[in-house]
Parts: sequence; structure tokens; C-alpha cells
Amino acid sequence: MEQRDNDKQISRITNPHDRFCRRTVFHPLYAPDFLKSCGEPVLSKYMDLDHLQEAPTTHLSDELGEMLMDASLTTRLVDTNSMTEVLFLLEHKSRPSRTVALQLLAEAVMSLRSRWLLSNRPESGNFVPPIPIMVVVYNGSEDWDGEIWFQDLFPNLPEELREFVPQFRIIFINLRRFQYGQLPGKPETQALVESLMRATDGTFIDHLSSVLNRVIESDLNEPLQWSLIKTISVYYSLTAKATSEQLAQAISTVFKGQEYIKMIEEIKDSYILEGIEIGEAKGIEIGEARGELKGKVEAILTFLRAKFQYVPDEIVTELNKRTDVTALESLVVFTAQCKTLDEFANALK
Repeated sequence: MEQRDNDKQISRITNPHDRFCRRTVFHPLYAPDFLKSCGEPVLSKYMDLDHLQEAPTTHLSDELGEMLMDASLTTRLVDTNSMTEVLFLLEHKSRPSRTVALQLLAEAVMSLRSRWLLSNRPESGNFVPPIPIMVVVYNGSEDWDGEIWFQDLFPNLPEELREFVPQFRIIFINLRRFQYGQLPGKPETQALVESLMRATDGTFIDHLSSVLNRVIESDLNEPLQWSLIKTISVYYSLTAKATSEQLAQAISTVFKGQEYIKMIEEIKDSYILEGIEIGEAKGIEIGEARGELKGKVEAILTFLRAKFQYVPDEIVTELNKRTDVTALESLVVFTAQCKTLDEFANALK
């Protein structure tokens, strides 16, 4: 039941990169090596990355959770005395986002407040909140270099006021800095990073076989290898202009005989779950920007309907006119905070 619920939640994500990241590099099974090999060295020094777990998100509706962040994981500081909890907030971006720090701050505040209220001692002063660590993984084609600091949102902030304004740095993992011949981590991590990179630069169609062979070379047991190959194959079909014959050819370089037939059948089942017709794979091409816009709008509308029961056609029309993902993301916090539909409508003007 838990896996079906997880699949249902993932299937609502329109952007294929977000969906892939949630199932792979943001999953407790693969995130440890990914964060160790691609993240800041300080993470491995102070945090128990080998025992990451999915963090509870009961403080958020599914729709709002998808708007705010892609995944959250918990672990502990490597500190046998206090065993302080760490909360990872993980977000994937396929294009630069000026407001990503605000987006993650909103999730951090909601998460910490929820933990505080559920602690049964919110007024005692003894509550020790988890340490929030924010991570952005970027695989876009545009340049997005440098560090991400929250105070960068306020270019006109007077120096004397800086000490009164929150400041934090986001761990920024830019996959553009890696070379195909020198990918980091274990073979399965290399396969995931290579998949994200090739989906961005348009070379996935000619290199799916090399990606799948990395999975076969890994120490994962056979069921996990097969599961990961199916996940990568679906991602390949959602991001590459490829025929079903090209997919089958790539699979044939890894599997032979009955294993090949079984894998093709399992991939077809995965396609059906994702709403993809394998016989029509040639025509599959999700417009990433359009898909991401649609996903944000649908999530906002779903949350508004859950909150107010009814959303006027004027608001639906206005949201559907929006063509800026960053602008839609800036509505996320306000969507959660607005008290009336009129208040939300005024924000759209």
C-alpha cells in the first residue's frame, strides 16, 4: 500500500526530471552515495548519510508539498552524545531559479513548526528542532554558477540591516561540472548522474546502453538492478526523441534471450503505469517548460479548491496565462497563507 501511494504521489509530478530525482537520487537507497560523492565534503564529516530516511510530511497537503520541494530526508549528526536530528530539504531544478531559497525556506519553516507543535512540549523550552540543510540539484542547460545565499534575494539591503535578516547558504550540486569520463560515486550513482546529464544535453538516445551497463556493473542485487533499469528506461522515453526500436536495441546490449524478453515486458508494464504507449514512443516528447508550468498551475488550483471548495473561472484563466515558472513558484507561500480568494486574486494582478 505504501509503495502504491508513493507511486501515485510521484505520478502527479509533470516535470520528468523532478519525477526521476524523487525516485532515484532523492530516495534513501541512492541519496547516501549521491550526497557523499556529489555534495559538500562537510556532509560526510558531520552527518550519518548511511541511514537516511524519508521525512514525514503530514504538515503539508500532497499538492502543496509538491509545490514547495521535491523530497525531504532525515538523519542524525555523527554525535553519540546528543544524536541531533538533521532534516534534508531536497529540490531539483532544470533551469536557474532566483527564488529557490525562498521556496526552501517556506518548507523549512513549515516542517520545523510542525515538529515543534507535535513535540508535546512546545511551551516548555526543551524542544530541540532538527537542523535544516537545503540542497538544490541542477541539471539545466543554462549557466547557473556560484553559491546560493538567501540574502542575495535582497540586492538593496543596507549593510547595517544584514544582521537582522535571515541568511543561509544552500548546498548547490551543479551536474554541469561533471565530465562523462569522470563521473562521481558508485556505478549506480554514475548511471543516475549520467542519465540526468544526457537528458539535458540531448545525447541520451545514443548512450542509454552505457548507462544501463553501469547499473549492471553495480553491487545492487538483481531485483534492484531491474527496478532501476525500468526507471531509467521510462525517464529515457520521457526525455529523448527515440523509437521503441531504439529502446529495445539498447536493452538488447544488456540482456539476452529470455531475460531480454522479460525485461521488455516489464518495461511495457512500467510504461502503462506512466501513461505511455510503448508503440508510440517515437512521438513522445514532453515539452519541459510547458509541462512544468502546467504542473505548477494544477497544483495551485488543487490546493485552492481544497482550501476554498470553489475557484472562479477568472483565477483559472489568469493562472493558465502565466508563462514564468519562477513567478508561479513565488505564489507558493502566498497560496498557503492567503485567507480569501479575493486576496489571492489580488496577488495575481
